[in-house]
Amino acid sequence: MDLTAADGEAVFDFLVPRLRAQMDEHRFGTPPYNTASALDAIVRRADHAVRRHSQNLAADSFYDSRERLRCLHALQDAWNLLWEAAFPWREEKGYDTARWVYVEYIDAEDAARGEAMKAEIDAEMRVEREAAAPTEGSGR
Repeated sequence: MDLTAADGEAVFDFLVPRLRAQMDEHRFGTPPYNTASALDAIVRRADHAVRRHSQNLAADSFYDSRERLRCLHALQDAWNLLWEAAFPWREEKGYDTARWVYVEYIDAEDAARGEAMKAEIDAEMRVEREAAAPTEGSGR
């Protein structure tokens, strides 16, 4: 995972004007205003978490590897929350489809393990489907 504080800032800078526009278009307390306001608060909190955790990872001053791993997972969670908030705007100009993607794995090793596990499960499921399928000439 090569996320930086700048990645979070880019999503934040993309979303906040859209949310502010919704709040400006609707009266305080109306459902559209409240929805935009709630999402704005979530985006701000997630952006802050992305910045903090990416800065901590860049400083690499963790007490132990578990503390670093917790920070990686917290960054992943915060980033994915920002991504989920921005994703509905994926067709709009300024949305970075190449960079703003869901982060499934925290590093290359984790990705390799995850993909190997998926391949193994897919192979097992294929064998089960083939075993359950009627064979040709069996009268079915």
